[in-house]
Amino acid sequence: MARRKMARRWMLFETEVSWFVLASALDVALTFLVLHYSNSGMTQGTFVESNPLAQWFISHWGFRGMVGYKLVMTLIVVVIAEFVGRQKPVVARMLLWGGTIVVGVVVIHSVRLLLAHRI
Repeated sequence: MARRKMARRWMLFETEVSWFVLASALDVALTFLVLHYSNSGMTQGTFVESNPLAQWFISHWGFRGMVGYKLVMTLIVVVIAEFVGRQKPVVARMLLWGGTIVVGVVVIHSVRLLLAHRI
């Protein structure tokens, strides 16, 4: 019976992971919009990716490189949380909710940039 329960629960924190992945996907989409509008001259001023590592991926591989970078970072956080959560579920939940809040703040900032500076 215990083995059957483990088979059904291959991921410990489905809700937390779902929110974190949603916030990360919104970050990618809004980063694309901000950079696209900025590069097209559709904003007041020029915007660049503020994360130096993400900017490095953009300069070497374009937007696909940045998407790959952000996807890998998201997966690393999820995998770490799942491993930590086997021993310390509270810490893993805090990691995922903390990450969701941080990325959520970035998403809100991107929306504010678009609303304030789009021509």
